[in-house]
Amino acid sequence: MTPAPPSRRICIKCKQPFLQETRPGRPNSTCLGCRAAARQKNLNPPDLGLPEADLNGAAEDLNRSASDFLAAVQQNTPTPLLLHRIKGIQQIVEDAEAAAIRRGRLQGDPWKALAQPMNVSPERLRKRWTEEKLDRRLHRRRNNRAGPALAVPSRRHPEGTTAPPKERDVDCVPTMTPRFQLASALSCLQRQTSQTIKKTASEAGVSASYLSRILNGTRLPAWDIVERLTNVCGGDLAELRALWEAAQRPPAPDTDNRPPAPFQREEAQRAFHAALRGVYLGANRPHLWALRHAMHDTITIGTLARTLKGGYIPDWPVVARLVFALHGRPADLRPLWQAARQENPPDQNGPRLAADSFG
Repeated sequence: MTPAPPSRRICIKCKQPFLQETRPGRPNSTCLGCRAAARQKNLNPPDLGLPEADLNGAAEDLNRSASDFLAAVQQNTPTPLLLHRIKGIQQIVEDAEAAAIRRGRLQGDPWKALAQPMNVSPERLRKRWTEEKLDRRLHRRRNNRAGPALAVPSRRHPEGTTAPPKERDVDCVPTMTPRFQLASALSCLQRQTSQTIKKTASEAGVSASYLSRILNGTRLPAWDIVERLTNVCGGDLAELRALWEAAQRPPAPDTDNRPPAPFQREEAQRAFHAALRGVYLGANRPHLWALRHAMHDTITIGTLARTLKGGYIPDWPVVARLVFALHGRPADLRPLWQAARQENPPDQNGPRLAADSFG
């Protein structure tokens, strides 16, 4: 019996004609070259660096926006402003969805697997997030994010020991708002004095009832009050400054009055470590073993100690996990971290020579 001649088909990828041999089963929709290219592509793992960065950035912003929303609710913000802030959170959630879809597609997840947890049809999800829409959404998000944007406990254990201490464990509590972080930091300093609240208030020149409201987070003190309390309790003002500035931010939406990061790297490094120690203080200075456990043992005790003392700046994923383990908001420290890791800008007047170079 004479076999049927090959049929002529058009490749859905390159749109070029190819010959399809007559055989049982489903005919090929792509030519031999496109099939070989697809197999080669599957052999090379995709570069997930940019999608992971988009997803991490959206998660950080969502974390900060949610805690800002909590602070706005606690401060009895008018309902229209709360609804405006909710709308902003919804936009960040959509950004996170776009980043997750992009990462999933690069990893080879089929549309059916991505659509199932979202309770939509694969076709609807595919039409919602075309390549063009994903590119446009994530590009706009990157542009928006690019805008203006240690006291170690006395009882330590060597890194080689097996059993961490059980004292002052890191509780699994949600992220605190900046106001309550500041209150927690001041409360930690006050307890370390072993004084009564009445005596501390007297030395700081405030009433005991007012100090109690500050320490429980119901009153936001002016900076001069923070200065007096910190001096009385023997704390470091640099550690409290970033917390106080964050607590001062208005709850109105579309506002971000964070001060710009220092221009010089050395100054930015000092500011970053001071802000990080402030978050550490706001978490009641947990023991490093407990903190390491809260970070799922992804960092050594020595690296933790050097980071908090100011001798080391880890990569951002490590910093983000550390801040989150301390119930802080990683996005608040990211501008300082970026400034601390960048090179110093060149002198506008050009390089300078020593005076003895001219004879």
